[in-house]
Amino acid sequence: MYDVMISGYYGFRNSGDDAILLAIINNLRNIKSDIRIVVLSKTPKITAKNYGVDSIDRFNLFEVVKAMKKTRLFLNGGGNLIQDVTSTRSLVYYLTTIYLAKHMGLKVMLYANGIGPVTRHFNRYLTSKIINLVDVITLREEASLLELEALNVNNPEITVTADPALGLVPADPQEIQQVFINEEIPSDHTLAGFSIRKWAGYERYSPIIAQAADYIEEKYNVKSVFVPLHFPSDLSVAEDIASKMKHTPFIIRNMYDIDKTLGIIKKLDMVLGMRLHALIYAVSLSVPVIGLIYDPKVQGFLEYVGQPSAGNVANLEFENLKQLIDKVWNNRETISRQLEENNNLLKRKAYENAEIAVRLLQE
Repeated sequence: MYDVMISGYYGFRNSGDDAILLAIINNLRNIKSDIRIVVLSKTPKITAKNYGVDSIDRFNLFEVVKAMKKTRLFLNGGGNLIQDVTSTRSLVYYLTTIYLAKHMGLKVMLYANGIGPVTRHFNRYLTSKIINLVDVITLREEASLLELEALNVNNPEITVTADPALGLVPADPQEIQQVFINEEIPSDHTLAGFSIRKWAGYERYSPIIAQAADYIEEKYNVKSVFVPLHFPSDLSVAEDIASKMKHTPFIIRNMYDIDKTLGIIKKLDMVLGMRLHALIYAVSLSVPVIGLIYDPKVQGFLEYVGQPSAGNVANLEFENLKQLIDKVWNNRETISRQLEENNNLLKRKAYENAEIAVRLLQE
């Protein structure tokens, strides 16, 4: 028997989703130490080993249904799963597992979800029908609440909380010092981080990011560090942008556990990021950020925490980005203090997801 089945984008070597899963499991166990968990994953053996849970192949429908028959609560999330930008197939997968869980008598919760965009007419209809069946929804930012309202989702109990990863803790400084030695990054440099992915318009925006990294070094004597969060694709992007720069940046070339990735981010003085969880990690550690928007979820998070963006990468202009870099860099100590003041509330909201889930389990 399982208390909880967790479904999400797990087992795909994506730091952000791995961080969400780690935070969910840690928080659930902190509240209910004997909780029995099974996770749907692309790589179930690795997930089981890394997180100390049972895990099954997310695409093996027979095994998923078999496990559902002996499970009490189904958690969809966290993350931005209810959307059709990635593909309709992805949306249908998550809606199908939600429907199956509800049909088989499980309690169902959308756990710290980001919602949307859901753009196609039939997809919006199907999403509304199925999401209205769930028991409880928690959302990681206000923008997702507006999207649920637009989808006419009004039956479940809905609470705006925060992304579970906001509550994670970095590794010890000594461990991060060893990471920096392994990556050949001197410890005496002032550093600005970049977390960039390939998206529509990459050929246009990548040289601008290279130019921005050079500008930071030339004006402020600050070295750039590229921090990939999705391997190997982000590493290839970092190497490509580095090839377009005048100055040689540092690149994190190895994939690390979440606590070490957090420790790397903590050593930075500013982060420019497309990757949502690079921004989430930085904010949780009171590191000033500049968001580069490729998806509404990034804009939604930045608005929720009151931090700036340089706009959509498709329309990125160097002069505008340069001005924003100057503003954030020259005010970084004030921004860091403001983030630190707000973080207690954000971490409390992140933990609230698990409290709501355990309450639902015990009802």
